[in-house]
Amino acid sequence: MLLERPGFTIETVADGENYGRYRVEPLEPGYGTTLGNALRRILLRSLEGVAISRVRIDGVWHEFST
Repeated sequence: MLLERPGFTIETVADGENYGRYRVEPLEPGYGTTLGNALRRILLRSLEGVAISRVRIDGVWHEFST
């Protein structure tokens, strides 16, 4: 049985002392939520005093979009 290796790219869009912005694409539907939850859990557990203040995904609408 052969498994297909995911073909996505990770690009650093902006990087600063207290800020980072990255682009991961293309993702299959639903993978963005999985990836976002994993990153959130890692940050909340491993870094003291860290809080995610907002998440914006271009082109994605959800129940809190205005």
